Amino acid sequence: MKWQQRVQVTTGLSCWQIMLHLAVVAALLVGWKTATLIPVGIGLCLLYVATVILMLALHRVRSGRLRDIGDFLEELTTTWYFGSAMIALWLLSRVIENKFLLLAAGIAMIAGPVIYSLLAKDKTSGNFTPKHPVRR
Repeated sequence: MKWQQRVQVTTGLSCWQIMLHLAVVAALLVGWKTATLIPVGIGLCLLYVATVILMLALHRVRSGRLRDIGDFLEELTTTWYFGSAMIALWLLSRVIENKFLLLAAGIAMIAGPVIYSLLAKDKTSGNFTPKHPVRR
């Protein structure tokens, strides 16, 4: 077994996902040490939004290299979502003083995508390939 596979089995994350987390932590540490944490947090949130928009645009492509890039960006945004939600919630706490509004915003940020994915209809949910029979 290669060392990359061992890392993925142990942590549940691939090496590039771990490097992404370390890069975000490093950016936040640099922002904290240079007293520019708010602009760094805003920049990271804007970078996440741009990644999501690019992912959604590339998902309209049906095949080819652009679709592969869209799939990669989907995995990237899934990995990065919780961190960006926490940064956005911290930035909101700098502006909003009401604890109940912050609680509602936090619940909406964390539970919103989960509820959306549960309610979204999967068009291929009833189509099973003959290679994978369903046992009932």
